Amino acid sequence: MNEKPVTAAWSPESIRRFWNYQGQKTQVETEYFSFQVVDALANLLQRAHATPRQGNILDFGCGPGFLLERLLTSGADCYGFDFSNATVDRVNAKFAAIRNWKGAISSTQLPVGYQDNFFDFISCIETLEHLLDEMLPDTLTELSRLLKQDGIAFFTTPFNENLSESLIYCPFCNHEFHKVQHVRRFTRESITDLLKQYGFEVLYCEAIDLLALQGEKKITRHSFKRAGKFFVNTLLDLVAPVAAKDGRLYLPRCAPGPNLCVLARKL
Repeated sequence: MNEKPVTAAWSPESIRRFWNYQGQKTQVETEYFSFQVVDALANLLQRAHATPRQGNILDFGCGPGFLLERLLTSGADCYGFDFSNATVDRVNAKFAAIRNWKGAISSTQLPVGYQDNFFDFISCIETLEHLLDEMLPDTLTELSRLLKQDGIAFFTTPFNENLSESLIYCPFCNHEFHKVQHVRRFTRESITDLLKQYGFEVLYCEAIDLLALQGEKKITRHSFKRAGKFFVNTLLDLVAPVAAKDGRLYLPRCAPGPNLCVLARKL
């Protein structure tokens, strides 16, 4: 008899257990999105002139710290936050000897232990799609609280993801769930409207191909085509940069793709 699987209902506790388990497995580090595209994220932020060279930076949902490693080179004081205490322990051990590393903290509840308007820049990489309905408003309220007025927030999330395509099945409990715990999807319009509700002005919101900005790719016909687009767009950014509305940032030209990237200013 064919038995239809039950869709698992994520809870804060099951999410915590899932990511604590993942955070203890060093062999899956290469599966983290931030590991796979860390060069691309750094390239995008550099071309946008988004990362401050002084002040305070927070990576919210920092995971094992792949992006933090690049942000630390900016010279600004860097902090991390993650819902997984196992991940935070590893990040703190990893960066303990770096002068401008100010530590990561973990909590299952918001607000977290940072003062209001403390950060000049906050990155939130592949985090929003993991948040339950009851967690999303509190998280965006917290990001707005932590960011200084005119500070910049950087978000990435899959673009209009088909969640059902990534479900996996557990034969022991007859449940299916998203393999990396995604619970929602975003379009340009939906994420722009959402951020406006929490006091952010969206300066850049594009669905791009981050792999086209990523180094160390295998040499294939497709990679040559990607590399060509990358060099053309980079050259255009150099000779004819497009300034964002607030005049501080620039809008990088990138090939279209599945990665929704957003730069927003706190009003």
